[in-house]
Amino acid sequence: MSRTFSVPRGTDEPVEIKIAEPALRAQGLSLQTWTSSYVLANLLHKLHVDIPASDGAIPVLELGAGTGLVGLTAAALWNVPVVLTDLPPIVQALAGNIQLNASIVNGLVDCGSLDWAAPEHLTLQNGQTRSSHTNKASVILAADTVYSEEHPELLTKAILSWLADGSSSRLILTYAMRVAYLDQIRELWQLLEAGGLEAIAEGREQASVDDWDDECLCEWSVWRWKPRTDTKA
Repeated sequence: MSRTFSVPRGTDEPVEIKIAEPALRAQGLSLQTWTSSYVLANLLHKLHVDIPASDGAIPVLELGAGTGLVGLTAAALWNVPVVLTDLPPIVQALAGNIQLNASIVNGLVDCGSLDWAAPEHLTLQNGQTRSSHTNKASVILAADTVYSEEHPELLTKAILSWLADGSSSRLILTYAMRVAYLDQIRELWQLLEAGGLEAIAEGREQASVDDWDDECLCEWSVWRWKPRTDTKA
């Protein structure tokens, strides 16, 4: 199936993102655009990010990109390079959606696989690797990445590994408020805070139940590193 999403970009005309959803499955889930990805894509034009120029850094990294709607939108709105990551079986589909939107993203988007259990390296589609030790990300995006008991710990591990140091770095999360995973969402917040991050903005958005058959109430949050305190006596 192929769909076109009209995503707002402030006062300008909306950007049209084309998304193909092939019949693929990974970890028991079909490859499709979930409600929270659409919600986050629609929020990006409202969220201010400061992405400094830095050799070797990844301006925007998306974890669990799925069909790539969020990362493609970020590239189109912010005009910065974006790396979409997901499980190996999904990467070819991501590459296809990058190609579908080539005229919009202007060569700014790449894709690859990243294992949250061992997140120090990601492998791009062309076989090149990027290391979290040398190629950290200024902004990390993650939509609908909490749907199992293991995900809070694994996702936190990947985030803490890749998010660049500095007061301008941001983590932007969105997830559907599914009753079955509310405990995992709370655990994710606790782990992120224990890892040195703090939420600086948050809110909830209700997607149209006529357009989506998933949970339509979604929560979003923006995170940064906690300011370091001066420990000098």
